[in-house]
Amino acid sequence: MMNTNFSKVRTTISVVPFLIGITGIIFVIILDKTYWQTYIFAEGWPNFSSDYLIRSGVIFISVFITLWSLIGKNKPTFLLSKNNKTSLIPFSIFSTLCFSIIIICLFIYAPETFSALSLEDGLIEWASALLLFGSFILMATSFLKTRNVIRLSKTIWFSLGILSLAFFVLAMEEISWFQRQLEIDSPELFNSNWQGEMNLHNFATDKVENLYYFGSFFLLVILPFIRWLLPSITNNNYLKIFIPRPFIGVIGSIACAYNFDMWNIIFTQITFFGSVIVLFAYAVFSSNKNERYLFIFTILLIVITQALFLMNGSKFDRLWEVTEYKEFFIPLAFFIYTLDSFSYINHTYLPKKS
Repeated sequence: MMNTNFSKVRTTISVVPFLIGITGIIFVIILDKTYWQTYIFAEGWPNFSSDYLIRSGVIFISVFITLWSLIGKNKPTFLLSKNNKTSLIPFSIFSTLCFSIIIICLFIYAPETFSALSLEDGLIEWASALLLFGSFILMATSFLKTRNVIRLSKTIWFSLGILSLAFFVLAMEEISWFQRQLEIDSPELFNSNWQGEMNLHNFATDKVENLYYFGSFFLLVILPFIRWLLPSITNNNYLKIFIPRPFIGVIGSIACAYNFDMWNIIFTQITFFGSVIVLFAYAVFSSNKNERYLFIFTILLIVITQALFLMNGSKFDRLWEVTEYKEFFIPLAFFIYTLDSFSYINHTYLPKKS
């Protein structure tokens, strides 16, 4: 099975364009180190000098070539609502787009409210944590319910446990393990923590942040894109459960437009351009006119959102506060993904109530 799948992957990818695209990305990373002599995760005000605009152009072209090479010479059709028997897809996409529009309106017309909502222990941070706790509960429930299901492999069952644990840790890290709520003093072990709090990610904030953001982009945008290109994935029970369906890619793309102080970082631009290109591919190959309009609208929303943030930096009270909203949309996409997986597991593997 694995050899067959590998053969299909190899024949789908246009190898030479793929290598050219990857080379372009590596070239920019080398220039960052040698020519611009900047730290790869350096944050700050976005740089719009001619050099950096050319750099962004190279990143865009490289990402476009890389992702389009995955399509190769195939002309796959795309149908978002294929085999959809629930309202999860339209409701989740509509809700996510509405949330994004509301947040952008707040940023433009009520920047004080936008800033206040993103404060530590504010509404956005707690919403992010609760969504992650929700994902943990859904995965943990699937893990517990399927422990005696013979038709479900132990590998799937074990992976459900690992995934539920991962969401639990992410949720607890988001709120520093309830330290502030319980008024716990930080032990000396955490003195070198960037915020001096009882969490692990702030021992290496920049690296962990970029890993979380880029990893989420890969899981929530790229993997759904690959699932569309390789429908044979759905012949494998393990991959069918854990690889997100393509509609998750639409929802996951919204977080990729919430950048300001991290815009100069190459991985940030890869996620932004990558999400736009994936949505563009969906639009080009869509077999449904209304869905094509949806993808075009989402592309416009993402581009306008990112442009508004980049052009209105003076509205931020703190340069990094936009990332709090990014960290809301990522858990939102994770929650919808886990809800979709939970629904599939319950429908497929668990006995029906009489």
